[in-house]
Amino acid sequence: MSRAQIRAVALCLVINLVDGFDLLVTSFVGPTITREWSLSSSAVGVLLSAGLAGMAIGALFLAPLADRIGRRPLTLGCLALASLGMFAAAATQDLGQLVACRVVTGAAVGAMAASLPVLTSEFANNRRRGLVVALITTGYGLGAVIAGITSSLLLGSFGWRSVFVFGGVATAILLAAGLRYLPESMDYLVARRPRQALDRLNRTLASMGRSRVEDLPAAPSPAASRKVALDALFRGSNAVRTVLVWVAFTSAQLTFYFASSWTPSLLLKAGMSNQQGISGGVLFSLGGVTGAVLLGLLASRVGPRRLTVAYFGLGALVLVLFSVSLGTLATALVVAVLVGLFLNGTISGINVIVPSLYPAQARATALGMAVAVSRLGAVLAPLLAGFLLEVGWAPGSMFRVFAIPCVIGAIATILLSRFGRAPRSAPAQPRTVERAVAEA
Repeated sequence: MSRAQIRAVALCLVINLVDGFDLLVTSFVGPTITREWSLSSSAVGVLLSAGLAGMAIGALFLAPLADRIGRRPLTLGCLALASLGMFAAAATQDLGQLVACRVVTGAAVGAMAASLPVLTSEFANNRRRGLVVALITTGYGLGAVIAGITSSLLLGSFGWRSVFVFGGVATAILLAAGLRYLPESMDYLVARRPRQALDRLNRTLASMGRSRVEDLPAAPSPAASRKVALDALFRGSNAVRTVLVWVAFTSAQLTFYFASSWTPSLLLKAGMSNQQGISGGVLFSLGGVTGAVLLGLLASRVGPRRLTVAYFGLGALVLVLFSVSLGTLATALVVAVLVGLFLNGTISGINVIVPSLYPAQARATALGMAVAVSRLGAVLAPLLAGFLLEVGWAPGSMFRVFAIPCVIGAIATILLSRFGRAPRSAPAQPRTVERAVAEA
């Protein structure tokens, strides 16, 4: 991979890192807000679910714009929206206002969650594609780690509002960096042919040390492009494949966001201190980073589908193990790393798999719809956990219940092997452009 490709991938990773901070910061400041505003467990569940509900909205309604206006402008616009949401959250005075701000931030993060893996996969070469897409998904875990560390440093001296201000400033700085360095996808330029597409493509090729191309293929009509996207998602056996992707992704999101949102609070309810609860959340996030990196390193050797199935199965096992280790601090913290490793690995695996299943005209739409549908699981997870706590369930019992979706996700991923052949992208490209983009 050229230096320009590596720079594009690195920038996408940092954007995902800040997205992870913005999305998961309430997991760490939630206990402090709960005490200050005297919130019930069900109200905390609503707060933790607000950002995830926003992600569903953003993935469903904003992410498909990446296939129309481009990956770059959508990402930059969402960074601006996320920064505004974080600053507004710092100024809120009650739960309703904070929930609204979290929905806005979540919508921006949800759109980027669908567009960034696609942009990354399109800038990676064939050999490194699985690795770099998996690395992108480590951003959420790294962002959660930074959210935990930042919360530990700022909460005592400056209060929970300072943590949101920190996130808003970091997102704004990243927006400035994106305006300067974030490239547009070459696949998008070739497939959609926006204004000055040839010049923009040649500038990108030049930055990668590749030769110019002289022309682009005839642009398909908007109706034809929409038909390609719809056929790729819903025609014949493609519909079965899409539903299986939704089931697997929903299962992954359900278990991951239950654990990432509630682990600090549940450790408190199991008898640990506030600092120990935050430590458990940070270790969970570090495990998630490790799991995504391992998946990326192994994907080219084992295959992303087999690896994702293994992650689902092992995730179910460690959730059960975590449920019986909550009484012992050292054991619980060690197992928390494994829980994060396997649960975040399932999300990384789906993100690696999905772009390979769809043509360029449909990738952001397909991943956006998958993210939107799966966010139903992500939203329901904290709400369900809050309800179960309200009616008297013990923390350990909930971890065992949430092992069930891991088994369902493993089955759906296994079935994807029968419906996993990507449909051909249309129309065909001239040899010059096809070779240039493929070589790049």
